[in-house]
Amino acid sequence: MLKVSTVISAALLMAAALFQTTAQAQTPQLEIEFTQADLDVQPYHRPYVAIWLETPERKHVTTLALWVQKAEWFKDLRQWWRKAGKTDINFDGISGATKRAGTYTIKWQGKDLDGNAVAPGKYLLNIEVVREEGGRDYSRVELDLTKAGKVTIEGKKEFSTSFVTVSTK
Repeated sequence: MLKVSTVISAALLMAAALFQTTAQAQTPQLEIEFTQADLDVQPYHRPYVAIWLETPERKHVTTLALWVQKAEWFKDLRQWWRKAGKTDINFDGISGATKRAGTYTIKWQGKDLDGNAVAPGKYLLNIEVVREEGGRDYSRVELDLTKAGKVTIEGKKEFSTSFVTVSTK
C-alpha cells in the first residue's frame, strides 16, 4: 500500500514537470529576415540600423540588433535613441558593424538584455535605418508573441520588404 506522502510527492513532481514544460513551450521567439536595400547613390555609406521591441504603451523592452560603426553615432538613430540609447545599458551582445546591402537573419530567443524571459503578449517591433548623407526609414508593427505566424514589414527606401516569424517554443 502506498503512503499518502509518496502519492503527494509524485503528484507534485508531475505538476512541476508539466509547469516547466508549459513555461518552456510558451517562450516567444522571433526570426527576422531583414533586407537592406541595394541603393545606387553616391556617396554611399552603409546605414545604421536599430531593431527593438516595445510594449504597446511604447516602453522599451529590449534591443534585438544595433549596427553602427561607433557608439557616438547611436544618437543618429533618433527613435531608438529616445527609447533606449540614453540608458546605461551595455549593448555589446547585440551591436555590430554596419553591413552591406543584402538579407540578414536576426534571431531572438525571447529574453531581454539582462537575460530575463519576456512575457508572451502583444509588443511593437521597431526598425529604424539611417544612412549618412542619405535617407531615413522607420517602421513599427504590432506582434502578438502568443501566436505563431509571419508578418511582413514594408520599408520605404533604406530597407526593403522584410519578414518577422513569430514562434512559441
